[in-house]
Amino acid sequence: MNPPVRDERSSRRGDDSGLTVVELVVSMGIFAAVIVVFMTAVASMSSSTVRTQAASDATSALRTVYQRLDKEVRYASEINPPGVVGDDHYVEYLIPESTGTGDPLCVQWRVDASEAELQRRTWTPGDASSVSAWATMLTDLRNDLTDPDQQPFERRRAGVDSGIVYLRQSLHVYLDTGLGDELDAEGGQLDVTMVANNTSTSSVTNGSTGDTVCLVGGVQRP
Repeated sequence: MNPPVRDERSSRRGDDSGLTVVELVVSMGIFAAVIVVFMTAVASMSSSTVRTQAASDATSALRTVYQRLDKEVRYASEINPPGVVGDDHYVEYLIPESTGTGDPLCVQWRVDASEAELQRRTWTPGDASSVSAWATMLTDLRNDLTDPDQQPFERRRAGVDSGIVYLRQSLHVYLDTGLGDELDAEGGQLDVTMVANNTSTSSVTNGSTGDTVCLVGGVQRP
């Protein structure tokens, strides 16, 4: 008696029957869940990297501002009382001999409230035609300009203050910049007082009459 003949075509059709609709739907659901988890992790890592880089850039920019202020204020012979025009905050100081040209130089700093920027420009005393364009030094400033404790510029006169004798004028600068909400750990802050070694109680701007330099016969606070 001959053995039964196996239908190979029928066997192959059984092996290649594929997935059912339910199995396909379940597989696609698992794959979609894995993709969602992966993309969420990538987005979170990318956002963290961007914020870290922004905070690093803010700190680097603050360091540059500090170095410039420290170099210039140290040699200033006069510091004007800070002022406010509109919502913008200003301060100026006079360098008797700039390192670039050897001539006197007026330096003006401005916190542009509408742009949340720290800007700087210079000119030769008494020559309004020599004023430079505003250069943006910091962006994303977070100072609350309505808070007396967060004012960007504060000048201390030479003389006696609360029983302490100050031989020189000084300029206190407070700047809060970067990402995140106010007072959080991100971004950067500059909170420093610099002494103008060439000032004294006899400086023109140190009097009680509100005398200023650089603004008379020169550039004003726009």
